[in-house]
Amino acid sequence: MRVLMLAIVILGGVLSANAQINGKQIDFGFSQIDPTPMGTGNGKGPVLIPTVWQDGYSLDFQGTHGDYVLRIVDATDTVVYSAVVPSYQTLVWLPTYLVGTYRIELLTDLWLFYGVITL
Repeated sequence: MRVLMLAIVILGGVLSANAQINGKQIDFGFSQIDPTPMGTGNGKGPVLIPTVWQDGYSLDFQGTHGDYVLRIVDATDTVVYSAVVPSYQTLVWLPTYLVGTYRIELLTDLWLFYGVITL
């Protein structure tokens, strides 16, 4: 009986966690913004690539993250939308006047994360 109850609790947690994520995960590449060494360095750990899901015009930032500058860039390299995404914000709504395929950029002090979204 205890095993059955434990299985129900675990399965219920997995299902509810997966039910909250809708849409498509954005695949990000990254590059260093300023490779000039500063202070004690950037450390030797891996770069923590953001996990962001797109569902229509909403972007859902998963897990903890730092502050980002979000930019939406068109095919001519023109920034058509820009916003600050503070570390405590997990949901961003993009303007509905954006239609088509764009490059999405998330900038920090050290890193540029970039991917492609279609709106």
